Amino acid sequence: MKIQFINGGLANQVFQYIFVRHAELANPGQEKWYFDDSFFDVVDIHNGYELERVFGIKANLLSKYFEPDVWEEFIRLKKEGKSVPQTLKDFGMDIAMYAETSNHAQFNPFDGQIVTFYNANEFHPDLTRLQYPNIYYHGYWINKNWLATYREPILKELTFPAITLPSAIDYANRILSESVAAVHIRRGDYIDIGWDLGCTYYEKTIRELSEKYSGFSLFVFSDDLPWCQEHAKELGLHYAKEVVYVSGNTGQNSYIDMQLMSMCQGMIISNSAFSYLAALMNNRLTFYANPTSREI
Repeated sequence: MKIQFINGGLANQVFQYIFVRHAELANPGQEKWYFDDSFFDVVDIHNGYELERVFGIKANLLSKYFEPDVWEEFIRLKKEGKSVPQTLKDFGMDIAMYAETSNHAQFNPFDGQIVTFYNANEFHPDLTRLQYPNIYYHGYWINKNWLATYREPILKELTFPAITLPSAIDYANRILSESVAAVHIRRGDYIDIGWDLGCTYYEKTIRELSEKYSGFSLFVFSDDLPWCQEHAKELGLHYAKEVVYVSGNTGQNSYIDMQLMSMCQGMIISNSAFSYLAALMNNRLTFYANPTSREI
């Protein structure tokens, strides 16, 4: 049995889904993979589990594998601090864990065999073929190559729904008919953990972009638009012909920001998986800027 941990916001969920789909497509005939979705029964974050609501994906969720009363016991134990892989081990399953990141100790504490061969976010297809009777994967797999190898079939599964929100339709029409670059400015929880990029990266990038391309509009996507408007000059937004602050896509419509970004000709992404995924899903991208070492 192969189980992948799934957690976080939509972008995290999609990268974890892509990893599993790569594994299934690269290893036809291999046993079925499952997603441990227990995180969403314990943690109230973002919009919860979104793969099915946004993309219509019917994933193999571990919560559907077990009888309801059994799953309720898994969740009861998880709320007490015992992870799903630990409970499976305690029930007698011969199971190991592959830990891509050290935060498995926070999300999935486990006293069994834990293996790690590579650094986080690298591309190593052999990871999908580890020879253990049962293995639990704790990882995020944020690397373009998990998608690139099977880009066409996976993106067919990750098709956004038709946009029906009137304001978003207007944004989409402009994006598709004009020269538009998206700029993603992530703040919110990134401020608390010290991951926000500040103004320097954006000012430098937008200034350099304006020297190469003329007449482009900037569509600003952010979880803190008032701050972006207040610091527009420091961010370099004035270098663009026009600045549009994209609003209205909140709550369960938050994914529309990703959808709109994936339609832009240019992208200035943040150090967030949200805009990185939008760039990877973008079939119109002609130029981009990325503050991390991740390739697009």
